[in-house]
Amino acid sequence: MQLVPAKPTDRVGQERSQMKNRRVLSFRRFANAWILCAPLLWGTCGYRTPLLPPSCILSVDPSALDLGEVPPGGQATGTLTIANLGGAACNVGGFGFAPNSDPWFALGPQVPPAIVVEPGERATVAVTFSPASASVPLDRAGTLVFGSDDWHRPRVDVALAARVLTHCTLAVTPNAIDFGHVALDATATRSVDIANVGDGACEIGKIALTEQSDPEFSLAPGQADPLALAPGESQSIAIAFHAVNPAEPHQKNGELTFETTDAKQVTTVVQLTAYIDVGCSLTMTPASLDFGNVMLNTTSAAAVTLGNDGSDTCHVSGIALGQGSDSNFTLDGGQRLTLDVAPGSSQSILVHFGAFDSAPPHLRTGTLVFKTGNTRMPDASVPLSAYVNSVCVEASQWIYTVDGTGLFSRFDPTTATFTNIGRLDCPDYSSAFSMAVDQNAVAWVLYQDGNVFKVDTATGKCQSTSFQVGQHGLNTFGMGFVFDPSTGLDTLYIAGGISLGSTTQSELATVSFPSLVVNPIGTTNGWPELSGTGDGTLWGFFPGSNSPTQLSTLVRIDPATGATLETYGYKDMPTSGNWAMKFWGGSFWIFLGNSIYRVDRNSPQTFHTVIANSSYAIVGAGVSTCAPLH
Repeated sequence: MQLVPAKPTDRVGQERSQMKNRRVLSFRRFANAWILCAPLLWGTCGYRTPLLPPSCILSVDPSALDLGEVPPGGQATGTLTIANLGGAACNVGGFGFAPNSDPWFALGPQVPPAIVVEPGERATVAVTFSPASASVPLDRAGTLVFGSDDWHRPRVDVALAARVLTHCTLAVTPNAIDFGHVALDATATRSVDIANVGDGACEIGKIALTEQSDPEFSLAPGQADPLALAPGESQSIAIAFHAVNPAEPHQKNGELTFETTDAKQVTTVVQLTAYIDVGCSLTMTPASLDFGNVMLNTTSAAAVTLGNDGSDTCHVSGIALGQGSDSNFTLDGGQRLTLDVAPGSSQSILVHFGAFDSAPPHLRTGTLVFKTGNTRMPDASVPLSAYVNSVCVEASQWIYTVDGTGLFSRFDPTTATFTNIGRLDCPDYSSAFSMAVDQNAVAWVLYQDGNVFKVDTATGKCQSTSFQVGQHGLNTFGMGFVFDPSTGLDTLYIAGGISLGSTTQSELATVSFPSLVVNPIGTTNGWPELSGTGDGTLWGFFPGSNSPTQLSTLVRIDPATGATLETYGYKDMPTSGNWAMKFWGGSFWIFLGNSIYRVDRNSPQTFHTVIANSSYAIVGAGVSTCAPLH
């Protein structure tokens, strides 16, 4: 705000106005000086610093009070010393106990409502513990609270502890209970026997099951809590187990806990176990049966395996093909229509599909149905599917390989043998890097300089292609065809980059035919050799030297995004060497170094050594999606 003098009407008025303004400005200077000086020490502005008044400083000893062991009907007294270390009197009062304090704690009879402690003096406060009986828990706790005018601690809390002294001696049997096998929907009851073998009264209380116990365990209805035992008496705690959950695991566990006035076993834990007897519990593997690509005028067979995780034999009956199933699905001629599956054993149902009709739709479906023998789930069905492929040729059923010398061969997984076809005569000075085979048994071979050649799988003869090297930075890559039964499309996928020096991720793409144009999709983990399956999945394999985990790794890849859907690492498999991988007959065939390994798709966590040291160092392998799926 700015000062504005009144307009003078004469000379006297002007002088008065000027004097008024000078007085206002003088006051402002004084006020500003005061504001600047106030935060500083008084002495620096020409004033003396005032002395602070003396205050109360309280000391309490001990900070926690333990009154020890006290028998029922007895009394123990503990004393607190309150000292004043300050220069002014301390006013102390409001003595009492926190709400959660044990009621057997009390103030001593001489404690006044308030105490004045002069500087340098001390006062005492007595606390008593008087247990009325020997009851659980033996350990008792409380908090003495009071107030003071010590501004550092206006409220004082002193922790209190005491223990009830008893002569209780208990015998608890058993220390673990096994309910054994309990039939589903049945209830079994067991008990823990507790006897007083001492010369003093005993109490058992806080009887409960721990939170970690399976919910099938419970205290029996009407269980008393607490229990009182005179010398020589005994009582039981009853526990029930109600078998209601048929899901795995069938083994159930729990813990019974209770507290006692026996000082040697204040808290007792009894382990509980039970096994739910589910009777017949049938499993089906696979849950759906897909025959994949079945070449026209050929027949494929596959099995559904029935297992029994239960404890009674499953009497399977009524095995048949469901209503509306395609007529090309048939049961095996020797297939029994009833089966007995004993606990822990398995039986198979063999189904055939004959691709004898090329009329659309090429995707055929059906259902395998049967009675399980399980009264809770009496009916079961397994979806069936197959794709009639009129494009496939007989030669596309095999795995084809090329080694580091250019030797082109055919590998038969059923016998684990190679048949040499010839040495590649591709017009390229580098060596083969990877390979894929289409449904017409044409091999597409990539060389290390990025050129792609067509190879006749019958003769090994090469033919140049119009493939442009280095499209989207993919100079070298793994490759494999993926067949989608729902659309009938066979697509070539590739994964790689500029060089193998960068192996954390690689680019995933497809190749269009006949243009051989690369179409990027995204990135995928590692630098995998690829293989498709006849039922539409894409898989990759790379050795440990190309893996962040340092394990040779098999992965399932999302063909739409490149994301990893499943990962399986093999710690005992070699981690380096030339590598290739293709899917045939329900298994992945891995060529690594000079060895060949097999990983079954139904149990991909483990691998099997097929050939430990062959004369073939495979660098590329190809198999069409017409290869057997099972």
